This record gives sequence, structure tokens and C-alpha cells, in this order.
Amino acid sequence: VGPLHTVTYVTCDKATVERIFVEGYGLDCSGWNRPEGDELKAANTYLGFESDHTWECCTFFKTGEGANVQIRVIALDQETPQVRPEYLGLYTGGATMSFPINDLHAHEKHMASIGVESTIGVKEMEFTSPSGETYVSAEIVYKAPENVFVMGVVRPDIFIPVGPVDPETGMGGSAYSARCITNADKTVEFFRDVLGFEIRRDVEFTVGERSALLMPEGTTERFIQAFAPGSATGYLVLMDHQDATRPSPAPGFGPPNRGIAMWSFATKDIGKVHRRAVDAGIEIVRDPAQNNSPFLPSGPSTIVRDPDGFMIEIFEA
Repeated sequence: VGPLHTVTYVTCDKATVERIFVEGYGLDCSGWNRPEGDELKAANTYLGFESDHTWECCTFFKTGEGANVQIRVIALDQETPQVRPEYLGLYTGGATMSFPINDLHAHEKHMASIGVESTIGVKEMEFTSPSGETYVSAEIVYKAPENVFVMGVVRPDIFIPVGPVDPETGMGGSAYSARCITNADKTVEFFRDVLGFEIRRDVEFTVGERSALLMPEGTTERFIQAFAPGSATGYLVLMDHQDATRPSPAPGFGPPNRGIAMWSFATKDIGKVHRRAVDAGIEIVRDPAQNNSPFLPSGPSTIVRDPDGFMIEIFEA
């Protein structure tokens, strides 16, 4: 499969989500659309909502030089359980969407002016690259609805940016998404052996003071980065807090629960990916099939649960 294509975000706070992505991050908006009748029934069955759930859907995306991962927001009319019950990085399930931003301090002021709060402000961190170089990276984490973290990230000039940036705005579309997991080895096998991703970083470190994701100091974290072959962005971050993981109280990580509920990937051969998933014993939520709804992928698609229980959508393009 290719790089991360779409993050599905389920919320009951349509207005705040739109303000964050459009006013805060300069994303374009497809406009809100509401399925009804047979289209609603088909979409609810496909996505995992209950038959009586009603909602609106909108896609937020970046065009031009900063184009990257798009975000599909489903705004429910009914309240459902939250995948993450509070702003705490230890909870399992979808955690972040992260964007490249050239000036984090200016962006923090702008976000504050539209009523969006950061966790601890801009934080600089020292890392060691796979080649052994030490460098300082900076990030800022904002609180979004459903206890989701939305991040801004900047790397030093000696490294490739986390994603393409629009030179006029100094920002780009979402470059990666992160999840907190418990079944790290099996989940890594899934992304590597079934989806064909490359594991470019798999390290362990201790969380220091003032965690931007509000994790306790001293927590041991296994930090994994997975990329589609040949890609430099649209990647995945998997975080396993081995000595302090708290299970999510939600009945599952996907819809109808609110939060980051699914990751989507494009492929040229959905049959091959599906066969690999079956051979690996992966749970198939929906066998590959053609869709006939504007609210679903236009080509054949399948949905599976990875070994950690997270919903993965794969569509042919």
C-alpha cells in the first residue's frame, strides 16, 4: 500500500474541528454533506455505526505544495463513547495528527487567538538520528475535540521536513498520525508483512519532564516509525508505553466511538493485500467490494482490524 492517505476522525463538535483545521491550519474544506436513506444505511454498515446513527461528513485537505494526508471528519448527531476519555498520552487508540509548521511560536499565538489551547506550549527535544547524529526538534501539541492531540512539528534544516510545506503559509497538510498501542510486535508485523511498510525506527526511551502528550515522567516508551517504501511523509507512529499503558474504556477503537477511528491506505492490488491479511490471520471486517456511495471510496475497498484492534481501510486506486 502507499503512504497514509486519510485519517478518519469522529466527533460531536463539528464547529471546533472545522475552526482548528481551516482557521488554525489553513486546510481546505470539501463542505459538509449528510447521507440519508439508503446511502446512510450503506455508509453506517460500512463504517461500523449503528443503524439509527445520523451524521454529516467533510474532508479537510491541503492543496498545492503542502498537500499531504487528508482528514475525513464525521460529525455525529448522537453522543457515543470516546476512544480516549481524557487528554492523557497513555490511553490506547488514535492519539495525534501532526503537521509541519515553520514558526511554532507564531502559530501558538494564532491558535490562542481562535480559542485553541496547547498542552504545554512549544517544547524542544533532543533526539539521536538512526545514523547517530544528535539534533533538536520542536513541537507543539493542541487539544482538539474528543481528547485528540493535534500537533505542529519542525525539524532542523539538516533533515528532510516531516512533510511538504506551503512556502506562503509556512505550513503543510498532516504529515503523520500516531497511535498508542499494547500489542507492538504483532502490530509491527502487520504493517511490515501485510501492508508492506518499512520500519525505519524502533527505539525505546524514557519520557522526560513536561511531556507534551501529558505522559508521566519516567514512563518507558517504545517508539516506532513506519513508512511506505520510498516515501518521506504520510507515515505512522506507534507508541507502546510498556510499563504504564492504560486500556481504553471504549468498547473499541473504531466507529461509532469518537476520536481518531481509522487509517486509510491506497493500493493498486486490493486482492493481494486481502490475501496477505487472511494468511496472517488478520480479522476482516469487510471483504473487498465495490462501493456505490459518494461517502465511501469510489473503488473496491476492504476494512480490517490490525492486531491491536484498530480499523484499517484499504482501497484500490
